[in-house]
Amino acid sequence: MNYSIFDVDGTILDSMEVWNTLASRYIQGIGLIPEVNLNQIVSDMSLEQSAKYLKNHYKINKSENMIISEVLDLISDFYKFEVQLMPGFKTFISNYDSVNVIGTSCDEELVKVALKRLDVLDYFEAVVTCSKVNKAKDDSDFYLACADILKQKPENIFVFEDADYCISAAKKAGFKVIKIKDWRVLNEKYINDCGK
Repeated sequence: MNYSIFDVDGTILDSMEVWNTLASRYIQGIGLIPEVNLNQIVSDMSLEQSAKYLKNHYKINKSENMIISEVLDLISDFYKFEVQLMPGFKTFISNYDSVNVIGTSCDEELVKVALKRLDVLDYFEAVVTCSKVNKAKDDSDFYLACADILKQKPENIFVFEDADYCISAAKKAGFKVIKIKDWRVLNEKYINDCGK
């Protein structure tokens, strides 16, 4: 029996594009034309800073809080109706003998709605979020909180991640980490190693 922690965005869900194009999607959604490098401009800004930039730069006649609310609605709709699984994930998880938890910085309800719609929520015992444990994913303590839920030591747990800073934090705490680039490659290796 394996014990595992799975990241969501870019690992289970093919959702990185929405995060990387969110500002442009918002601007297009309100009938304006985004500047070519808008997503780069706001990539290192907080949601609040991005809302202020959009309001001022595009002369949007809405409060920053309203812009934030509309952006959050855009994200919510994406998770509820659009996001898909990473190619090969469902094949992997349906063949993987493990007790699993989610470890994510994303909103718990959005994750659950998306995973339920995509018919994979039942593969997970719990959804652990940064806000729930008050730790960021670049903090080893985040992964230790996930280990507490699994009731296992870090050396007995696999962490499936795509982000280097998260991988570093998990490794620092003693977890076995598998960097995810393409589930289809991992499926082939896993199925071959298991003799299926």
